[in-house]
Amino acid sequence: MNKWFGLADCNNFYVSCERIFNLSARDIPVVVLSNNDGCVISRSQEAKDLGIEMGIPAHKISDNLKTKKLMVFSSNYALYGDISSRVMNCLNDLCPAVEVYSIDEAFLDLSIIPSEELYDFGIEIKRKIAKWTKIPISIGIAPTKSLAKVANRYAKKYHKEKGVFVIDSEEILEKILTETPIEDVWGIGRKYGKFLKGQQVNTALDFTKLPENFIRKYFSVVGLRLYRELKGESCLNLTEVADKKKVVQHTRSFGRYVNTLRDLEEVLTTFASKCAEKLRSQQSCANVISIYIRTNLFSKKAQYYNSITMNFDIPTNSTMEIQQKVLWGLKQIFVQGYDYKKAGVCFTGLVPNNAIQGNLFVQETESKCQKVSQLMDGINAKFGKGTIKFAVQGINTTWQGNAGKLSPKFTTIWKDIPKVE
Repeated sequence: MNKWFGLADCNNFYVSCERIFNLSARDIPVVVLSNNDGCVISRSQEAKDLGIEMGIPAHKISDNLKTKKLMVFSSNYALYGDISSRVMNCLNDLCPAVEVYSIDEAFLDLSIIPSEELYDFGIEIKRKIAKWTKIPISIGIAPTKSLAKVANRYAKKYHKEKGVFVIDSEEILEKILTETPIEDVWGIGRKYGKFLKGQQVNTALDFTKLPENFIRKYFSVVGLRLYRELKGESCLNLTEVADKKKVVQHTRSFGRYVNTLRDLEEVLTTFASKCAEKLRSQQSCANVISIYIRTNLFSKKAQYYNSITMNFDIPTNSTMEIQQKVLWGLKQIFVQGYDYKKAGVCFTGLVPNNAIQGNLFVQETESKCQKVSQLMDGINAKFGKGTIKFAVQGINTTWQGNAGKLSPKFTTIWKDIPKVE
C-alpha cells in the first residue's frame, strides 16, 4: 500500500481565532501582537497586502492605526489553545490517524484513502473544519511528510481558493520542487540555506539532484532523511503520541520595570508555578532548575544580568518545593538598584513520575506536597487558571505584560461566553 501524508495548517491562525467571535474583524486588515504587545506575530492576508511584515515592532504600525486601516489584538493564548484543541479533535474524527505538530499544524495519515480520492477528501476535511470551528485551513498531500509540507506551502500560495494541493505524479513533483526556494524547505535553516546557495543550490529540486555522498558529508542524518523524503522516499512516520518535552521553561518581559526583591519573588514563583503545572500535565519531574533576571538591553541605564542553576535532592514537580528553591536562588543573584525588565525559569533533567531515583540521605516529603499541587490543579481546572495560588505569587501583579487590546476568553471563561439576545 502506498503511503500518503497530509499536512493541515490553519491559515493565519491567531487572526482566524479572533475573527470567529468578532464580526467587525472580518475582511479588514488584522494583526495579533506578541507578549507585552511587542511585535506582530500573526497577520491577515489584508494586513500582508498592506506591507506589514512579520515581527515588525508594534510602534511601527501606529500610522495604520491612526488612519483606521488596521485592527490590532493582544495575544489571547487561552482562546487560541482551546480553538486549536477543537480543530485537532475534528481532524481526529475525520482522519485515520493524526500527529499534532504545533498549535496550528497537524500531519494526517491518508494511506487508506485511494489516490484518486485524495483531493476530494482534502476538500471535504477543509469544508467540515470550517463549518465546525470557523477556522480556514490549507491541506498539502504527498507521499512523504516533507513533501506534504511543500504541497501545503504551494496550496497557500497558488491555490488559495481551494486550499488543497496533491503531489501525485513525477511531473507535478518536479514542477513544485522547481518553484520552492531552498530556504523555504522544512528543515533547512538559515545557516544551511546560505551554505547551499553558495553551492548554487537555489531550489528544492537542485537539492534533490545533489549526490548522496555530498549530503552525507555536509549534513546530519536529519538532512539525509530530508533529502530522501524530497525524492519521494518516506523516512518519517506519523507519531500519534506526542513526545514529552525534555525542557520546560517560562520566560517573559514585564509590563513595567521591577526593582524590588519582593516583586521579583512574585514574578519568578509565578513562572515556576506555571512550569510545575506543565511538568505534572506530562507526568514528569525535574532534576535541575535554572532562573535568571536581567535589565532592559535597549535601555541606556546600567545593565545587569545573572543566573543560577540548582539541583533538587529528589526530582520533583511539586509547586511548593520548586518555589522554595526559586526563592533561595533569587536571593543569591538579586542586586538592589537595577530596573529589571525580564526573567525566566527553566527546568531540565526531566524524568518520568514513575522513574524517580530516591535519596538515602534526604527525608522524602514529596507525597504531601504532591497532594497539595494536585488539589490546586483540580480547583484551577474547574474554576479557571489562577483561582487558587500561593500567597508568595501576589495578588495585584502589576508587573505583568501589557495586553491593552486583549479580546475576551470566549470559550474558556464563563463570564466571557457570548450572549445571544
